Amino acid sequence: MTKWSWFKLVSVFVLFGVLVAVCIIEDRLVVSSLDEVNRYCYQIESAVEKNGGIVNGEVASLVDNLEYSWRENESKLCFLVNHKSVEELGVEIVRLKTYIDEEEPIEFYVSLDIIKHYVETYQHFMSANFHNIL
Repeated sequence: MTKWSWFKLVSVFVLFGVLVAVCIIEDRLVVSSLDEVNRYCYQIESAVEKNGGIVNGEVASLVDNLEYSWRENESKLCFLVNHKSVEELGVEIVRLKTYIDEEEPIEFYVSLDIIKHYVETYQHFMSANFHNIL
């Protein structure tokens, strides 16, 4: 084999390795961001059950933390996926705050379930897969 053949072969392997590394980093970022949202949802649910309602300082604080965390992660995710794909989750988080202010527990629980559904759905279509490598 000539030098040029070796160079092409090494270049292909390096390129493939870089693509695999980028996909793995993307997958870890998406999974950690969505797991954090999911963890906050379960903390909010347990705080609501513990305190007997949604109008509570602890619940409001957890929702604020969820909103802040999501805004930080959303800006990172916008580099990886279409912003329109992830903005629904932010809208539902804002609705949680509205439902706390308006003291509407049923709508609060519905919105929380929608957030959990989005997280589960996003984990399926945002995860790294073989098509991303190609």
